[in-house]
This record gives sequence, C-alpha cells and structure tokens, in this order.
Amino acid sequence: MTQPVSEEEASERASTDGRIAFGLAAFSFAALLIALLDRVGVPNRLVAALGPTLAICGLALIGVLLRSMRVSRFYAGGRSVPYPYAGLATAALLTGLFAPFLPPARGAASLEAMLAGFGLGALLACFVTGPLLRKSGAFSLPDLLAARFPQTALRLGVAAVVSVVSFFVAAAAYEIAARGLQTGLGMERRGAIVMAGCAIALIAAPGGLAGVIWAALAAGVVLVTGTGLPIAILDAQGGTVPLPFLAPATWSAAMTRMDTWTRLGSPRPVGGLVFALALAIGVGVLAPVIAPCIATRHRRAAHQAARTTLVALIAVGVLLAVSLAAATLATDSSLVGKAPDQLPAYAYDASGRGLLTICGRPAGSAALALQACRTTAGFKGVLRTQDVTAQGAFLATALPLLRGSGAAFGGLAAAGMIAIALALAASAFQALATAIGHDSLYRLRGAGALTSRRLAATRAVLLAAIVGTGAALTHQSVDAREMIIIAIAFSTAAVAPLVALTFWPRASASDAIFALLCGLGSAEAIFLAQGGTPRLETLASGALVACLAGVLAGLASSLLRSPDPLRKGAVFIERIFHGEGDVLNPDKGA
Repeated sequence: MTQPVSEEEASERASTDGRIAFGLAAFSFAALLIALLDRVGVPNRLVAALGPTLAICGLALIGVLLRSMRVSRFYAGGRSVPYPYAGLATAALLTGLFAPFLPPARGAASLEAMLAGFGLGALLACFVTGPLLRKSGAFSLPDLLAARFPQTALRLGVAAVVSVVSFFVAAAAYEIAARGLQTGLGMERRGAIVMAGCAIALIAAPGGLAGVIWAALAAGVVLVTGTGLPIAILDAQGGTVPLPFLAPATWSAAMTRMDTWTRLGSPRPVGGLVFALALAIGVGVLAPVIAPCIATRHRRAAHQAARTTLVALIAVGVLLAVSLAAATLATDSSLVGKAPDQLPAYAYDASGRGLLTICGRPAGSAALALQACRTTAGFKGVLRTQDVTAQGAFLATALPLLRGSGAAFGGLAAAGMIAIALALAASAFQALATAIGHDSLYRLRGAGALTSRRLAATRAVLLAAIVGTGAALTHQSVDAREMIIIAIAFSTAAVAPLVALTFWPRASASDAIFALLCGLGSAEAIFLAQGGTPRLETLASGALVACLAGVLAGLASSLLRSPDPLRKGAVFIERIFHGEGDVLNPDKGA
C-alpha cells in the first residue's frame, strides 16, 4: 500500500519539524544555563532543582499550547502526527512503563524474563494492536472492540476493564513522579503530589491525546539528554564506558555486582516462559501504550512509527544499561573502604529513602549508618563490598553525583525519569477518561451530544480521576511495580481475549461477552485462591490461564451456534486488512 504525501502534509510536516527544532534549541539553551549556574557557585540544591523544574514547566506548557475544542484532536491527536514523532512518543511511554523494573530491583522478576516480556509486548503493541487500532479509525481500544462486537453491555464491560487497567498504570506513574519530585526538589510528599497532579492535568486536559503525545516526545528528549550527557562526560574524562564490545571486563564486573544486589533483594526471582508471555500479551494490549498509534495518518504510518519505536527503544536501552553499569562501579569505588559515618551526603539521602542500604539497613544519617555497621558480623571499621547495596531507581540518576560531574547534570538525569513518569501518567489518565467519557457516557447518549459538552464531560472525568488519585496517594503510597504488574495481568486476562476474537469471523457480541466474563472470572478465582496479595508468579500464571480460558470460551461459544448469515465478522476483518480507509463510520466532529 502506497500513501503519497500531499503538499499540505509536506507543509505541515515542515512546520512541525521547525517547532521541534525550536523546542530542542530552547531546551539546549536552558540546560546550558543551568550548567553555567553550577559553575559560578550557585548552591547545589538550587541547581539540582532547576532540571526537574524545567522539565515540569516545559511539559505543562506543551499541554496548554495544544489546547483544542476539536474532537479529532482531543481524542485522536488530529490524525496528523508524523510517524517518527509518534514512534518516539511510544518509546518514551514504554520506557516509563519499564522504569520501575530497572535492575537491580528488589523483589522483582529475573531481568531476562522482564526484558523478554516487555520486548515481545512492545512488538505486539507496535506491529499488531497499534496498526489495527489506527486502521479501524477508532478513538480507543474499547471503541474498536465495540465496533467489532456492537452491544452496549460489552462496550460498558470493556470500558470498565480498560478504565481500571489505566488507573493502575496512572497511579504507578503518578507515584514515581511524586517521589522524583520529593528527591529532585526536596519537597514534602503532599506538595510533590500536588505539583505532579497539576503537571499531569495541564498535559492531558487542554489538548487531550495531542498534548500527551508531544509531552511524551519531549520527555524522551529530556531522558536521553539527562542519561547521555553524564556518559559523554565520563568518556571525555578518560573513564571507561562499560559496554560489552568496548570494555568487556568492566561490563562483566558491573553485571556481576548488579546480579549480587538482585539476589540479595530477591533470593528466588521469578522467571520463565509463562511470566514473559503473560507480560508480553498484557503490554501488547495496554491502552496507554498504544495511544500514539491512533494519531498517525494511516495504517502504513503506524507501521513506520513501530520501526522508529524499536530503534528508539534500543538506543535508550543502551544508554540506560551503560548508565546503570557505570553507576554500579562508581558506587563501589566511592563508598567501599570508607567509614560508615564519613560517606558523601548523597549516600545518606539515598539510604534514607530506601534506595541504598548500608550494612543491610536504610541509614539516613552518619549516626544511623555507624550504628547499623557496628552490629554487622565481621565489620572492621570500613565498608566492605557486601555492606553496600543499591537499587535501579538510584543508579539510573546517580552517575553525575558519583562521578562528581556537578549538580546540574544530576538534576537533568532526575528530570528525565520524572518527565517520562508524568507523560505515562497523562497517557493513562487520558485513556481512562476516554473510556468513561467517550466510550461509555457519550455512546450511551448517542451521537447527538454537543461537542463542547462531550469534551467537557471527558475533561471532568480526567480531572476528577487525577484529583482522586492524588488524594489517595497523599494518605497511602503505592508500590509502582506492583501496580503495573496488576494492570498488565488484568489486561492479559480480560482485554487480550477480546482482541484475539476480533480476528475470528464467527465470533459475535455474545461470544465476546462470554469470553470477557470467563477471563475475568478465571483471573479473580486464581488470585483469590492465593489469599492476600498474589505473588508475581501467581499473577503471571493466573493471567495467562485466564487469557486462554477467555479465548477458548469465546471460540467454543461461536462454534456451538450457527454462523451469522450476514457474515458481519468476516466483512469487518476484510475491511480491516484490505479496506481503503477507516472501518468505523466517521465520528461526529472528526
């Protein structure tokens, strides 16, 4: 399929490239000014806070500038986002989803299983679900499934499941952003939650999906800059950049050290094919991740965006791997061999937040560190290798501090992690609001609702969800990894079977409802049978079993009755794969 570019599209692309270039120049100039302030003696705490502040203000400004009252722009980004930018935005969202699992992550699964699961999930999302969603012309995944299986009960059921899944992802990303602001700006928790909530609202509420996509793109730029600059400085200073093909011995030493930390935090890490498959299927149909595909011009552009996503993910993965490895070695060299009460200030700060343990305990002060080490067997006055452990959340941003590159670069590294968390939270809240405001309320009322009221209802749902989540987080923090795993598990158990049945011509709406109920019921039964909070292996195996149960239930139901004489399912599938344009009827206002 060929899609020639019109003069209008070429002109719009040139205009977009110009705005992107201007934004990059402005960000580079601001980063340079922060570095200069660091060199002229401005207090380190102020300089470190400027990076996160710049990122938050920039993302919020993008959302405000993209405000719109057009339905197609709010729900679908105007269907005009060039594929390279849509691909980069998707890569940023996927990176934000994986960020809580950066090694060494205490109590998480094995790194191999996590990488395999998220990698396969990214392939499914980019090359299957995303292009399918774009070709259909739907505004969301529930919109697509409801078009394939037109029944009100199913529409409401799918919208409810996608809302819950999106809420778990949003809560996890909100928590990560708030914790990053607590560290980067030195704020107390309530203020950090309020600030993060305001930024998320300004990203998503004015411009909808358009704001989310361009904010995610900007967040990716901040992350690459904040991660890449310390590595470039390390190389310029003559340090060893730990890469397998450049410095295999250094890389091997870093990997061995991180593996030791992982085993200390999780003696029996979860792994295996079942866990990876459950992750892959859930990520592949996760609504906040596939959102940028909706805004591409056509299905071919969605496939091109997928290739851009994979290249960007590989590049970001290499940067993060090098940063983690270099920070691991720098942590050992800067802390091991020193007295526990004579460590750098950042060590006590990170340890007080649970990101670094000294002699097996969090120690937020020199006195606490010394007290912890005196009770450790074999301690002789200085820290040994086994006395220091670190987590991925610390290593991902600590390289500038550990190498003495300056507070400015440390602030930019923290800003990158905060920015992708805010972008992911905005995308998840946008998906939640679309599922409730568009796929439920608007569709139940019919197509006669005014555009202004329709968008107002969706924005009201979005703001209410942000405020409610912020209020809940103020009273109770959450484990971001646990929230994301639960979201992926329910996505695997309930959403994936319906997406699979979309390709089965005999499947009808009643079959899809049966599959949804079987998937949810099987997952709930397996999780409740464990009692308490399910373990990772239980979530993975239960979600995969529930997915298979849902698919088999839908297939069996369709085979037990006569096929549809009108062949609606076959016609839908034919139009999806061989049609010329959008399958769904054009939406009001689109």
